Amino acid sequence: MTAEPARHPLADAAARRTLDAEQRVRGALRELDSQGATITFAAVAERARVSRAFLYQHAQLRSQIEELRNTQAAAPEGVPARQRASDASLRARLRAALDEGQRQREEIVRLRDELALAHGRVRELELDRRLRRT
Repeated sequence: MTAEPARHPLADAAARRTLDAEQRVRGALRELDSQGATITFAAVAERARVSRAFLYQHAQLRSQIEELRNTQAAAPEGVPARQRASDASLRARLRAALDEGQRQREEIVRLRDELALAHGRVRELELDRRLRRT
């Protein structure tokens, strides 16, 4: 039989919490922008229920907030950024989306590998059970 891969439930839980927080931040950015609200680190942190330190520590989120904040400062009051996006902000958003897509593809590959190992382990256990019956 093959050995099972080592499990790290705490690391998995931490990764899920981080992913959830990142999704809440992106949702908060969309909401604030669509409402024409002023985009600040404090406003995003409050809306997403994360700390400002979390926002500053995640370079991708930090750059999105800074880009929206800078774009917002240069535009008329109350106009959502998607209506006044510059080429630079569009490139930054595209790069962020491409990076996120790449990260998700890598995660899918990792999860497929784990699933294949789990299926193999189940088959081994079923075979062992059958052999013990005979």
